[in-house]
Amino acid sequence: MGIMVRKAAAAGAVLMMAAVMAWGCGGRKKAAEPSETVTLTLANNHPDDYCTTKAVEWFAEEVKARTEGRIVIDVYNNGRLGDTVSCLEQMQYGGIDIVKADVPTMTNFVTDFNVLQMPYIYQDTEHFRKVHGGDIGMGILRGKAMEDKGMYGLTFYDAGTRCFYNSRKPMESIKDMKGMQIRIQESNLMMAMITALEAQPVVTTYGEVYQALESGVVDGADNSIVNYLEQSFYKPAPYFLEDNHTYSADLLVMSSQSREEISRQDLEIIDETALESWELQKGLWEEAERKARERLKEMDVVITEMPPEDFEYMGQICMPLWYDYDHGEQFLDLLDRIVAAGR
Repeated sequence: MGIMVRKAAAAGAVLMMAAVMAWGCGGRKKAAEPSETVTLTLANNHPDDYCTTKAVEWFAEEVKARTEGRIVIDVYNNGRLGDTVSCLEQMQYGGIDIVKADVPTMTNFVTDFNVLQMPYIYQDTEHFRKVHGGDIGMGILRGKAMEDKGMYGLTFYDAGTRCFYNSRKPMESIKDMKGMQIRIQESNLMMAMITALEAQPVVTTYGEVYQALESGVVDGADNSIVNYLEQSFYKPAPYFLEDNHTYSADLLVMSSQSREEISRQDLEIIDETALESWELQKGLWEEAERKARERLKEMDVVITEMPPEDFEYMGQICMPLWYDYDHGEQFLDLLDRIVAAGR
C-alpha cells in the first residue's frame, strides 16, 4: 500500500510491490508500531540542485533522524516517477506516498486551490505567506476536500512570482503588452486577463515555450525569475517585467492511506518537520531569486520594475475576474478573507 517494512530491495522493485499491494489487497494494514521501520516514496519533479529539492531532501533526512530511523523517505528527483498529475493519481491508491506538487496542478483535484493563485490578489510576499501559512491556506491544504481525495497536505513552499517577459521590447508598463502574442497555461482566468490587456493569449505546453519564443509563434510568456534563468528563456526573450501578477506555491502532499499505517508519534514528527522545511526553503528561494537577478543582469537582460500605478490598474482589471470563479459561498468567502489579510 505504498508503505513497506524496510527491505534491501532496489527502488524499482519497491514501487512495483507497492502498486501490486495497492491493487490486490482488500484489507488495510494496522498502523506501524513505533519500533517498526517503514519506507516512504517521495516523488519530486525538480532537479537535484534546485532550491526546493534541497528543502525536500532536508525534510527526508530530518524525519529519519528524528524518528531514529523508523521512517525512511526515499526521494526521487527530476520527475523520475512521472509527471505531477500521474504521481498524485498513483498516490491516491497507494503507489506513491508523498508528492511534491504545485497549486495549479492541485486545482485539478480540489477546486478551492484556485483562490490561492488569483492574479494581483497579494500585496507582497508577506501577504502571500500569511495566507498560505495561516487558516486560509492550511484550511485548504488539510481540509475535507483533500481528505475526500485521499490526500493530506504537509506544507507549502515558496515558488516565486510569475512575471511577463518578451522578445520584442523593454516594457515600461504592463500596458506595453498590447498587441503581443502571450503564451499562457490553459486557464480561463489568464486568458481573460491577457485579453483585457488587448494582447492575444496563446495556449501551449510548457515544453514548447522556448521553441515558440525562438520561432516567433509567441512574443512573450510568464514565469518566475528563477525558472526564467534555469530554462534559458532569456535568450530568445531578454526583456523581463517584474509585475508579480501571480504568487506561486509548491507543496508536499501525502497519501491519507499511507498515514493510516504510521504511528501517531511518527506522524507528528513528519508534520512538524515538513512545516520546518518550508522555513528553510524560504531562505533558499530568496537566495535563488537574488542570484538569478544578478546573473541575468550580467548577461544584459533588461529587468524592469512595474510602476505602482500599474498595480492599481491591474487590480481594477482582475478583481471582477476573481469573482467570476463562482464555486459557491465558500469560494467567495475565501477570496474575501485573502483580500482582508493584506489590509
